[in-house]
Amino acid sequence: MSSNHKKLAYLAFALYFLSGVVCMLIGSTMSSLVELYRQPLEKIVLFIGAFALGRTLSVYIIGKWARKDPMMVLFLGTCLLMTYMYGVVLIPVYYISLVCAFLGGIGMSAQDAICPLFLSRVYPESYSSSLSAGQALYGMGGFAISALTGLVLQIKWPFYMASLLLGLVGISMLVLIPFTKWENSESEEQEETVKPLYSRNNRLVLILLGVALFAYCSICNALGSYMSSYIELLSGSREKGSYLLAIYNLVIVIGALTFMGLLKKMNERTVLVLNSAVITAAMAIGLLIDSLEGYYVSFSVIGFFLGVLFTIIIAIGTRLEYRNISVASAFIATIGSCGDIFTPFATSRLIPHFGVKSALYYTVIVMVVQTVISVLVYMMTKEEV
Repeated sequence: MSSNHKKLAYLAFALYFLSGVVCMLIGSTMSSLVELYRQPLEKIVLFIGAFALGRTLSVYIIGKWARKDPMMVLFLGTCLLMTYMYGVVLIPVYYISLVCAFLGGIGMSAQDAICPLFLSRVYPESYSSSLSAGQALYGMGGFAISALTGLVLQIKWPFYMASLLLGLVGISMLVLIPFTKWENSESEEQEETVKPLYSRNNRLVLILLGVALFAYCSICNALGSYMSSYIELLSGSREKGSYLLAIYNLVIVIGALTFMGLLKKMNERTVLVLNSAVITAAMAIGLLIDSLEGYYVSFSVIGFFLGVLFTIIIAIGTRLEYRNISVASAFIATIGSCGDIFTPFATSRLIPHFGVKSALYYTVIVMVVQTVISVLVYMMTKEEV
């Protein structure tokens, strides 16, 4: 591997890690943010909605821009993600922080477009596995912010220290970007490097994959936002809520690393169906048991099988449109990110009337939808012409 390819790989994987930190930021610090802003829970959740709105409105445009100037997209995206990371925890002015969250969503669009593009160039023979490795780093980012937040609260440090420390990853990226080059056109590379997938109706399958990603984003959003809060209510301990979220994210990492190897032997379509079914069953069983121990087991199972689904959905879509990887991934993400807008809106209406647990019931319903969509995608695609 050339020196420049090593830099591209580092930037892609670091961006996955930073994105994981950002996406778990609100869920990991929810109680602290309620105190900081002196706003109710349903108001703090709107940070996630503002983040999702920024991502949805920008992701397709960013995807097309990434074909022409991926390094500039990466630089600006990293800056905006760090604006969100630092702004929300350091600026105790609610509406300013909403703007920071919106800008962070625009920054998240860079991950949607850049990471598949870079990894298809650097790892042409193991594209799906490299995406799974990226998802493992995404999970590590979520684990890092959750565990570090729990730790700093335990030792009586300000909760925002976790964000300040993890922001060093973004700073390292900004330092490296000017010394990294991107050469050749995307279309020339993708035809050679990504194994195609076939369907009679690519557009319909891409839309279905977008709906599957909508469900995935809704699930992650609801669990990331309300899992720790519900466990706090159940156990009476803020630290137990943070640590369960950390365990959940750690298991996501383990699952992604496991499937990185399995994807060399199993096709993505099969994994999509099986994993969707497993997480639905685990969530339903957890709700039926409704105990702290039961949730520790069910959320661990969900994390193991859920984390890789983002990778799978993007891999299937970009293999269908292998000549336009950044545009295909951006198209799917445009539909999918609407789940991050819809979920805070829906749950903020449910929770005042039915309590935090209603967000978990919402989650299992969305999981059923995702399973149905996964079966349809499997039936409509094939590995050979």
